[in-house]
Amino acid sequence: MIAALSLGVEEEYLVVDAASRRPLPAGSTIVAELSDVNFHGEFSATQAEFASRVCTDLASLRRELDRGRTALAGAARRHGALLIASGTPPLGRPGPPPLSFDQRYQHMVATYGLLTEDQGVCGCHVHVGVPDADHAILASNHIRPWLPALLVLSANSPFFDGRDTGHASWRTAVWSRWPVCGVPPHFRSAAHYDDLVARLVDAEVILDPGMIYFYVRPSRHAPTVEVRIADVATTVDEALLQAALTRALVSTALVSTPRECAPDAVLRAACARAAMAGLDGRCLDAASGRQCTGWDLVERLVSHVRPALRDAGDLGFVEQCLSWLRKCGGGATRQRQLLSDRGDLRAVVDHLAVTPSCRR
Repeated sequence: MIAALSLGVEEEYLVVDAASRRPLPAGSTIVAELSDVNFHGEFSATQAEFASRVCTDLASLRRELDRGRTALAGAARRHGALLIASGTPPLGRPGPPPLSFDQRYQHMVATYGLLTEDQGVCGCHVHVGVPDADHAILASNHIRPWLPALLVLSANSPFFDGRDTGHASWRTAVWSRWPVCGVPPHFRSAAHYDDLVARLVDAEVILDPGMIYFYVRPSRHAPTVEVRIADVATTVDEALLQAALTRALVSTALVSTPRECAPDAVLRAACARAAMAGLDGRCLDAASGRQCTGWDLVERLVSHVRPALRDAGDLGFVEQCLSWLRKCGGGATRQRQLLSDRGDLRAVVDHLAVTPSCRR
């Protein structure tokens, strides 16, 4: 038996004008209305974030995500806005400008210039509890080859500023501009990781440790490993799917013998291909170096973590959610299908809108 580890999720959302469906710089105003430490502003003033409490099972995490989405969506509507769950805005651009008033974010813009343009994109970050930082590094090393599978499952940002980007996850392409991001290197220990971070800060490559934007990293604030490769999910079930699979990967890492992994360049290429192709496209199998489908990646991941899913009681939910995705398509596919059916990106925005009265 593999003991179920604690977990939590951070979700970023876009705030858009209810009439134009374009990003609206009201995120800070909406968050300020909610007197709860779990709600936060973000890099762009067109964003809002919810961070769940620590949970031990998917049922409690579902309640948390429902609570966060309901509260933020209700506050947005009181300000003539919609809260949408998409990695990028289908219409308009997220920023900056306008930028959050946070001094750190202002410093980032002053330092990195146009690199910060359009960085108001939205992800889903899963935290899984681990005993200590060295175990977080152990989990990070284990998760690296499975990052493309997590990405294809979450790809939910095909449109940007009124155009089809040709990517299933354009958010991934936008976020990859930062100097320290993407697939992390293989670390020998937590001390090895800390030494790299200190060198990057000392060389002013990054402003602070928070700018380590690897797809998986040890948390700075809690004894967790944080996996941050996913686009924000349109539905709560898809967010829970990311959480269940991520926890299962960490659980498996803690009881497995380390294995050799594909070269970093191949893993980076596999992630880039996954961001383009999405769940329903042609991807790269980093282990073999051959082309495969997005579903091939997912099936291998589920097979790898099946014992951990079963022991946590999550296997039935995961299989049910994957069955639904096979029928309906991934987030990017559903967005494109809706545009094909309706011929209007405003209908896509309405589809992505989180409602204050029911689960998405």
